[in-house]
Amino acid sequence: MTAAFAAFSEPFAWLVRGLVEYGWRDVTRSRVVPQGCLGGLDLSFLASSQGRDGLILLVPAVADGRRCHEDEAYSLEVQLTRNDQGPTFTIRSPDCNYFQEFPFDPANPLWCAGYIHQAISEYVPSFVRWRLGGGELTWGQRQGIPTVEAEPCSASLASWVGDQVRLQRTLDQGPTQGWWLGGGAPGGVVAGQAPVGPMITMGNAAGVPESMRSEGLRMLERPATALSTMIWAHGMAGICAAINIIATIAMFGGDRKFAVISSMLFIFFVSGMTWVARKGVDQYRLGRRGPLAWVAIVYAGIVPICFMGGLPVAIWAAIRWRDPRVKALNP
Repeated sequence: MTAAFAAFSEPFAWLVRGLVEYGWRDVTRSRVVPQGCLGGLDLSFLASSQGRDGLILLVPAVADGRRCHEDEAYSLEVQLTRNDQGPTFTIRSPDCNYFQEFPFDPANPLWCAGYIHQAISEYVPSFVRWRLGGGELTWGQRQGIPTVEAEPCSASLASWVGDQVRLQRTLDQGPTQGWWLGGGAPGGVVAGQAPVGPMITMGNAAGVPESMRSEGLRMLERPATALSTMIWAHGMAGICAAINIIATIAMFGGDRKFAVISSMLFIFFVSGMTWVARKGVDQYRLGRRGPLAWVAIVYAGIVPICFMGGLPVAIWAAIRWRDPRVKALNP
């Protein structure tokens, strides 16, 4: 199987390339599907979860020129799974009561994208017509859409997609740049053309050997999970502060203004810091250098004194973050 684009020859790469060639737009940053397009691709979860959360297809709720304003658009999750026949893309959406599997054939890697494009372009309009006719999904129907156990994509692809998002490059521009349709050429450059866009070596933008990159990301996986746990534990302190406010008002009325105000300020601080620290954990997990990763490490270390797990986790995460194999991920 040749490369779909750059140096990536894996199912998710071929799916993205195929859908783009069928007219789907990259809407990762805007999450707005341009008028006249069947749908858009949101790749943000592909980058942040190393493919386990898959990608999102956003499809406007339109049929025969009419829009279902109650729905506006449907979000369909595309995840890579595996069955007896091999790798399979599973698409699920409680929004429009959709669940279907599409086998991926490495010998014909673009076929899967074609099947998905055809199936969704036929199903969504029929579902919109049903909705416009008064159809309503029940709670049981939404809950009946099964979840799946997904497989990841390569760490290199996840990191590369994340870099494109950060650099504000949309993948639907690929056909106009040498690294897309020339995927089979070395480095993703079309023969006879000057190199345009990112040059990829050994599957990643930094030129780091794939074996070293995989090792560095594996070193960060467990500390990142521990950091996330500590940060959510800190968030629980905010919930306790909210309960304290309710109890104080119930018992003392307005006589304990200082206690109520201080608890509210603590809640605002914890909420904001938890949001920032979660962003930092995402950067940490992918080995991206930057201040947010250190914010996550430090914040995890100041989890309330009654829960002493935060400090050793922060020290462990900091040691891993300074390891040369991890620094090589993003020099």
